[in-house]
Amino acid sequence: MGELREAVTDHDLERFARIRLAVSPRSTPSPPMREPDRLILLHDDDGCGLAARSSLADSVTVQVYVRPEAQGAGIGTAIAQRLLEHARGMGRPSLFATVDGAQPHGIAFAQGHGLVEVGREVESRRTIGEEPWPDPLPGIDVVTVAQRPELLEAAWYAIGQDGYEDIPAPSEIAMTLELWLEEEAAVPEGSFVALEDGRVVAYAGMLEEEHGLTTVARSHRGRGLATHLKRCQLAWAASSGVPELVSYTQGINDPMRAVNDKLGYAVEDPWLKMKGPVPPA
Repeated sequence: MGELREAVTDHDLERFARIRLAVSPRSTPSPPMREPDRLILLHDDDGCGLAARSSLADSVTVQVYVRPEAQGAGIGTAIAQRLLEHARGMGRPSLFATVDGAQPHGIAFAQGHGLVEVGREVESRRTIGEEPWPDPLPGIDVVTVAQRPELLEAAWYAIGQDGYEDIPAPSEIAMTLELWLEEEAAVPEGSFVALEDGRVVAYAGMLEEEHGLTTVARSHRGRGLATHLKRCQLAWAASSGVPELVSYTQGINDPMRAVNDKLGYAVEDPWLKMKGPVPPA
């Protein structure tokens, strides 16, 4: 049936990305990162899988991809068994998977391993055209993290923790200051902070051609700050030659979906959030 082995080299990780993209064309084209406790598997050029600590505090994230022409030969089951063995040693009670809503085979595979839908993430895309910089808001100063790097940590303490608490996720999101500083504002020139009298009141992060967290101080919501910062990001994208931006929003996060709708983001098929217990050995 072929060889199931751990992905070790950069070439292996690139092969993983190619297989994943062949199975789910909407997935990220970037290879997975090596991280502690993360298991990355390859099955020849037919399938791949990954198990890692989820951003949900109680869960292990699992991914299984098998090329359509190789499905039905037991490759996915073999990958899943290895991933489950790894997950049992990670001390978390639940499995978590994000499944492409346009892939019924992937949904059925997850359901067959005890996962059920617990939420949906809406993918929205915005083609970048001529994007003017928005007019300033009265009393609000806007700067980028590139201009003032110290504001990224300040944003965490001022509004970042509240922002994550308010995300309608299926369980607590395991975000820390260390992860925030490492993962947020991956593109500091496209990550914007709004200040009122020197105090952080809104933040919009930018990853690689993808929006990060957008959050506003609870005291300042409903004033158009999120829309303003996203307009700044669109203008930055246009000036930087970025052709398209992608935003992922929890399906029941109506306020942020309304912001994206207002700004002309096109809604794609949802991503299903699926969760279930780690099965015993």
